[in-house]
Amino acid sequence: MMFSKQSLALATAILSASPLPSHSQSCESPTEILCQRTSTPPTVDGSFSEWTSSQAIATPLVSLAGPYPYHALMFCSYDDSKLYLGLEYPASEFSFNTTDKHFNAATATMFQVGKDATFYMMGDCPFAATEAQCADGGAANGTCADYLVDIGAHWELATTEQGVEYGTNGGTGNDEAANKDDEYAYSPFCRFDDDLTDAANEWTGAWTWGETPSSQYAELVADAPAMAGSYKFELTRTLTTASPETDAQLAPGDVVGFGIAYWDPLETETGWTDAGHYVSGCAEDWMDLVLDDDGEMAEGTVQDGDAATEDVTMEDAESTGDGATAENGDVTAENGDGEAASSENGETEEETPGTAEGTTEGSAAAVRRFGMGMAAMVVASVVF
Repeated sequence: MMFSKQSLALATAILSASPLPSHSQSCESPTEILCQRTSTPPTVDGSFSEWTSSQAIATPLVSLAGPYPYHALMFCSYDDSKLYLGLEYPASEFSFNTTDKHFNAATATMFQVGKDATFYMMGDCPFAATEAQCADGGAANGTCADYLVDIGAHWELATTEQGVEYGTNGGTGNDEAANKDDEYAYSPFCRFDDDLTDAANEWTGAWTWGETPSSQYAELVADAPAMAGSYKFELTRTLTTASPETDAQLAPGDVVGFGIAYWDPLETETGWTDAGHYVSGCAEDWMDLVLDDDGEMAEGTVQDGDAATEDVTMEDAESTGDGATAENGDVTAENGDGEAASSENGETEEETPGTAEGTTEGSAAAVRRFGMGMAAMVVASVVF
């Protein structure tokens, strides 16, 4: 996927401006999500009925304009062959449209594959920092291999129905039926559907809307704003795939950098925008996806990831994010279906790692935390 000259020119202009204020001071995120082994995997139907005893975390979501008013819930488990994820996004109103994807909720996951790949800027390979560098081989000649990220289940819902399981496809990461794509990237300028040796889309998923959030939500998120219900995405992928060049390969005991993204169909009067998507990790860094290898599924436990409930407010966004609200939020990339995953933000000042209440002390995430400004996040969002 390539990007328009207009988008790149705008990105350059944004970078040359003063850095936008960061929301990191008013946002704390869990640094880890624990995936426990299960002998009874959930049925992929979007109901979440089988996740009641699974471990969950609540994570704040942050966009260019500030925090989303609700936390997202994340559930994870795995068995001998597959990873299972549940992603829940509360909303103040249900929106669905079969002709315009922007009026539908959308989500994506991102895994760290290359050892130097960052969450912000989709890997941020310095040899693929422009469209021209990507086209000239910055990705293809192997120089960006250490910066590769795996973008999975990048799902836009317009062609789908609730409660229906949408399966895998071979030959490419592009899901022509459900638009639940399997992608990889080295930077915002180098993002592709899986297309290398033995490429395929190994993701299966289902989604629903329900007026009642998961039972864990009230346990994890105190004083949540009033909501009309929540979108629930139930996703699964094989632990290993036939295309290790572009897919994260998972095994019991692994700790893998991970993050999620959410596009809000109520963001503007015309639906979500590319630049307006929300990401986990306070838009700063990977969370650790931990495949627990103790062989047991804990019953009735949750992981408290609500450290940001009292700190992150819409007032914070209004007072610190004036330079990054509607004007930038309405910018969209002219790159076909490239509204992609995850991300990112800018200024290269490192800060001491922070941990949320209830996370595991000594997590590998404690040595990977970046205090980023927002300018580079704008660039990544613009070219998605």
